[in-house]
Amino acid sequence: MADRSSSPPASLELLLHEIEATPREYWADLLDTLRQFRQKIPLTPPSVIDAEQAQKNQAAIDLLDSWLGDDENASEHQQAWEFLRTALDEDRLSDRPLFS
Repeated sequence: MADRSSSPPASLELLLHEIEATPREYWADLLDTLRQFRQKIPLTPPSVIDAEQAQKNQAAIDLLDSWLGDDENASEHQQAWEFLRTALDEDRLSDRPLFS
């Protein structure tokens, strides 16, 4: 089956054009094919994750959000990064710095 996520959505106008381009003696077959196709499509999308996994995911999201919202220690984080960057670049075998 073709990947439909990258193709533009078909409009009713395009569908009608294709039907009209099909000879009338084949319309009954076309209608049967369309009905069979529609019956194979699930009415509701299947659940990707269960409730327990969703709860775990939300806990992780909340934790990451709390880290991102921690502006109180921004200068402390910047100082720690400067120290770490200097320490990593200090004893390198290459003359090029690890971080630019």
